[in-house]
Amino acid sequence: MNLGQLVSIKTLDNSTKHTPYAAEIRLFSCVQQGNIDRLIEELKNLDSVLVTGKLSEDNIKNSKYLAVSTVTLATRYAIQGGLDEKTAYTFSDESIMIIDGAASSRDVFNLVARRIIQLTDMVKNSKLKPKQSPHVKKCIRYINANLNKKITVSLLADVCGVSSDYLSHIFKEEMGENLSAYILRIKLEAAKEMIANKATNREICDKLGFSSQPHFVTAFKKHCGMTPGEYYSLVK
Repeated sequence: MNLGQLVSIKTLDNSTKHTPYAAEIRLFSCVQQGNIDRLIEELKNLDSVLVTGKLSEDNIKNSKYLAVSTVTLATRYAIQGGLDEKTAYTFSDESIMIIDGAASSRDVFNLVARRIIQLTDMVKNSKLKPKQSPHVKKCIRYINANLNKKITVSLLADVCGVSSDYLSHIFKEEMGENLSAYILRIKLEAAKEMIANKATNREICDKLGFSSQPHFVTAFKKHCGMTPGEYYSLVK
C-alpha cells in the first residue's frame, strides 16, 4: 500500500475554509479507539486529512507545519484512548523530528500516514496492557461491549466477582482514573460521534444507556463545556 496516497493535506488560499470538525472527529476517534482498519477506511474516504489556509509560502514548510498539527491532534486522541502520556509525547516528538527532515511534501504525507497508523496500533496494544489485572481488563471489555446499558460500579463488581470497593481501588490504581468517571467519559466520547452523525438526544440516551435526556445534557455540558446542541452547531 502506498500510504502517501491515503494522506493528503490541501492548502487553500481562502483561509476561512478548513476541514469540517465532524470529519476530524471521525478520523481521530479511530486513533483513540485503536481501530486501524477503520482508520484506513476513513483515510481513504477523506478528500484530504486537513484542509486549511496557507501557513507558509514554501510548499514543503507548509506541508510540514500541517503535518505537525496532524500528529499533535492524533497524540491527544491517543492519550484519551489510554496510551501512556510519556509514551505518547515521546512518539510525538520523534515524529516531528522525522517530519522536519523530510525532503518533499510527498515524503511528509507518507510519514504522517505511517506515524498515525503506528500510533493507532500503540493505542490498540495499550488498551489491554499486560500490567492490567484480569479484573480491570474484564471491566474495559464489558464497558466497550455494553455502552447501550446503564453501567455501574456495582454491576461491574458483580461481573468480575469482587467487591465494589476493591474493583474501584484497583481500577484507579492501574488506569489512573476513577471507574465511574471512565464509564462516563467513554459514553460521552461515543455520544460526540453520534451527535456529529445527527443523532438526537433521545437516540443517544437509548443507545448509550443514559437514564434521561436532562441527565445526558447535564453530563455532556459538564464534560465538554457546551450542550449537545452547541456541539452539533460546531461540528455540522
